[in-house]
Amino acid sequence: MRVLHVAPFYPPAPARGGMARAAEGLCRALAAAGHEVTVFTAASDVASEDLRNGVRVRRFAGPRWAAERLVPFGRGIAAAIGAEAGRFDLAHLHGHRSGIVRQAAAALRRAGIAWVLQPHGTFPHHGQRRVAKALWDAAGGMEALAQARRLLALSDAEVRDLPKAPRSIVVGSGVTSLGVTSGHAAGRGQRVVFVGSEAPQKKAAALIPLLRGLPDAALDLVGPITARFVAGFGADAARVVRHGPLDDLALASVLESAAVLVHPAVGEAFGMAPFEACLAGTPAVVAGGHGCGEWFARAGGCVVPPDDPAALLGAVGERLRNEDRRTAEAAAVAAFARRELTWPQVAVRVGSIYDAVASGRAARAVLAG
Repeated sequence: MRVLHVAPFYPPAPARGGMARAAEGLCRALAAAGHEVTVFTAASDVASEDLRNGVRVRRFAGPRWAAERLVPFGRGIAAAIGAEAGRFDLAHLHGHRSGIVRQAAAALRRAGIAWVLQPHGTFPHHGQRRVAKALWDAAGGMEALAQARRLLALSDAEVRDLPKAPRSIVVGSGVTSLGVTSGHAAGRGQRVVFVGSEAPQKKAAALIPLLRGLPDAALDLVGPITARFVAGFGADAARVVRHGPLDDLALASVLESAAVLVHPAVGEAFGMAPFEACLAGTPAVVAGGHGCGEWFARAGGCVVPPDDPAALLGAVGERLRNEDRRTAEAAAVAAFARRELTWPQVAVRVGSIYDAVASGRAARAVLAG
């Protein structure tokens, strides 16, 4: 199958969050499975084209202010789709509240190319920019999603978030090890790590009472966390280390040196960080109630009720005290991830959806003729 992927971000830069990493993981696996994969994505500086792991990647320059607000546009993407329409059987759009996806959907419609859309957990507003998102959706921002042939979901929980039409299908996500560093298992002690942001659904505020209840613990924060947020820990801020965003190897080092990862987020369709931690030998405590808890419980990991500070504290404290339990849980989840959460498996599921959509389109064309 010749497939065009359109993603607002794609590694190595700019690559923000799980959507970019998931798009790359899937595209690499699809290319390895024999599909001809092209990615159109945004660039905040200059347009470029390269070949990454068997995937042709075209980056379209757009205004920096748009990229910084996570709604990137790409100059020339509509013309490029029109010019290359004959080389694509199908398109796969990642997310729906970005300028580049909206531009692409309009161009694909004109070219008569069907598409599937993968929201990556972004359909709910998650308490962020509610007015802006409502205005975007009301001004035609929902068309890319509404006109997709299929919606690809990361979990059963995400299916429940999505509209009844078009049809949603769970494809899951792949998870890969971030790498092994020389510091594996060194200095775990009482270190707790959080990977995320201050976005409402990440529930980073739950870390403040958690650290207060763990007087012997230290906390590593990985991601775009501000100094102002750290100041909210008060006297406990002296036990907090703010790393900022890290590349894979640096993140692997932090995970390997921690005793437990805490993931209090709610409303997450999947959640890679807890699985990446377990692949690094570090167990995780995850809040349930949505896709991340759904998958992590299935893997045999520790899942506590959402928004329950006492349960979160109790579970983290227990794992800090019990090294054998930590080791066993991390090993069980890692084994599940290696067995059930691989990108080649996801690529097979997604490829079958491509075939069904393309076959349905061909059948309609024959009937129309």
